[in-house]
Amino acid sequence: MQQTLEQILNVEAAAGPFGTGDAVLEQTLRDFIQLQSDRISVGTKVVGSRTVPWLEFKWYTGVTGSFTYPLDDAAVTEPTKIGTENYTVQLSKGQGRTTFLDSVRLRGESFENIDRQQLAIVRGLADTIDNLILDTLVGGAGQTQAATATFGSATADEEADLLNAMDLIFANGRVSGDEPMALILPASTRSALLNTQLYGNVVESLADHLRRVANLTVYYTRDYTGGHSTAALGSDALLLIPGSETAEFFRYNGPGFQETELTRLPGVGYDWLLTGYMGAVVHEHQDGASSGTNNRICKITGVI
Repeated sequence: MQQTLEQILNVEAAAGPFGTGDAVLEQTLRDFIQLQSDRISVGTKVVGSRTVPWLEFKWYTGVTGSFTYPLDDAAVTEPTKIGTENYTVQLSKGQGRTTFLDSVRLRGESFENIDRQQLAIVRGLADTIDNLILDTLVGGAGQTQAATATFGSATADEEADLLNAMDLIFANGRVSGDEPMALILPASTRSALLNTQLYGNVVESLADHLRRVANLTVYYTRDYTGGHSTAALGSDALLLIPGSETAEFFRYNGPGFQETELTRLPGVGYDWLLTGYMGAVVHEHQDGASSGTNNRICKITGVI
């Protein structure tokens, strides 16, 4: 079934008052927008991402457990006590909005073209999601490794910098020691990771080399100093164990609000509004990291 957004929301200018939108189609549209913005976001590829029916949640940090062995047949082990230390995440409201003027449609613009503006807002949502996740990860990094020099410069040793950062994570984080890893770099360092070199008897890029020997996936972002106004990464990079045990991104997808609204403005046109509630959290572990940080994340400073 192919329908434009205004058809899904039952908007007909000549039909008088708006009818009630199809709840199933509205929910499908909400899911589509969330999926689309997730697919073009970098941050959602390295943290757990899920929709939730709440705006605030509290975790307790009782994650240290024990298993006593061997035990006498008549003995019972002591229980692990859940501590009182806790941390929370709060979902906050965000919006994107555009107005489609009647005069635009009179010039021959179709809703197919107008849909592109709606997609642009979805892309803006993806940029906001990236900034939120990256900013949360930077603030939650429990480890720091200084780069020998800016990546790509003559004196830089990018391989050593990344391997040293890996050692910090595996030495101090709550890990088994064999997890895959993710690296998020400023897009301006891309050439340094793609430049081919001789490793042993194999000519390959540093990115391919680390993917092969360390199960490392490299992602690039423009959200850094000089690349984007928000500059979540600054001049640094992030190395982390990806997944929901490290950090999570949440979006509200429960009852109580309409994520998309298309409203007739009398004598003007249509007003399209996208609303979303979202939040991100770095999970705190009993691994020696300070409050709000996680030793499964390492910030590599000074890469640009």
